[in-house]
Amino acid sequence: MPTDETRGGESAQTHPASPAAFGGAPLPYMRWAKAFLEPNPLSLGLSGLSALPADVRRSLGLSPPPEIGDPTLGLKAALAARYGLAPENVLPAAGTSHANFAVFFALARGGHVVVETPAYEALPALGSAVAGSLATVQRDPERRWRFDPISLEQALRPDTALIVTTDLHNPSGLRMHPEDLDLLVAAAEASDAYLLIDEVYADFDPQERPTAALRSPRVLVTSSLTKVHGLPDLRAGWILGDAGTLAEIDAWNDLVHPSLPPALMAEAARYIPQGHARLEATRASAARCAAIVDDWVQATDGVRWLLPDGGLTGFLLLEDGVDGDEVSLRLGDVHGVRVVPGSFFQIQSALRISFHLEARRLQEALDALGSVLEDVR
Repeated sequence: MPTDETRGGESAQTHPASPAAFGGAPLPYMRWAKAFLEPNPLSLGLSGLSALPADVRRSLGLSPPPEIGDPTLGLKAALAARYGLAPENVLPAAGTSHANFAVFFALARGGHVVVETPAYEALPALGSAVAGSLATVQRDPERRWRFDPISLEQALRPDTALIVTTDLHNPSGLRMHPEDLDLLVAAAEASDAYLLIDEVYADFDPQERPTAALRSPRVLVTSSLTKVHGLPDLRAGWILGDAGTLAEIDAWNDLVHPSLPPALMAEAARYIPQGHARLEATRASAARCAAIVDDWVQATDGVRWLLPDGGLTGFLLLEDGVDGDEVSLRLGDVHGVRVVPGSFFQIQSALRISFHLEARRLQEALDALGSVLEDVR
């Protein structure tokens, strides 16, 4: 936007292509370059070679060059239609990890961050990396991993910038209880903080719910096509939320990932309208595997879990004193079976199990796990 400047006592409009027009951005050059450095025969501003011509790319076995313009427009439109939002409420990213980092970096630098526990390790690690302070809010396994309101109250501070959670919960696979979502939204609004919900596993849930991004301007949602849809190679992720907040995140993202691959974004945009049709079969397959694990848990001493609401992972709680790290090491060394130690999710006597295997192989792996648990007890 042009800004008024005073020169010699007179008010003058800053030209929209002037660097001064972008002076409030974290990286003014990148904002300016995206707006004005389109390739043309008279450009003296491009910092690299123009895109290789189509015939040269073909000779190298490469796809044709992408069309000029914003490579994310199609993906924004497809996701907006999928979630019932406007395109300006969607910010594409290079996977959920990039999306989460962009939110933390833009909104929580030097502030106070509250992260659920048990949690996917990257979330508290992001808080430790960019925030001034970090606190945890407990999820209670005796209440189906619901949030402890007292723990939340104790974790919040006047300078809280971000409250972070997952839905479906990683590692348990349980959905967010509606009252817990109410609690977290209210806490964010009262604290003038943002609530970040990683919904990367949400499409696994057979109980389809609107994205939490619709709840409040203080809610941001991240997700991608990586986990549920089996397209990790596209690195197609996104952030959903208030348009003004996304614009702020996008500006800071110029320092990290200023441009997304056009071909991958176009592939993702083509997939999104079709992706929902695949979910029923995906959910059914994961549920069959979860039932096999549930039968094994019920028949095995010294281990318990809560059957996931959806998805292909769950959290096994072991007897006190049984070291999940040791179990994981023995299981891998002796049987060649890998399982994630619970210490990566802040609980030592636990394991996160991923169970989307062919039924015979899954039972074989569970039998091996049972044998190791019996040995270490």
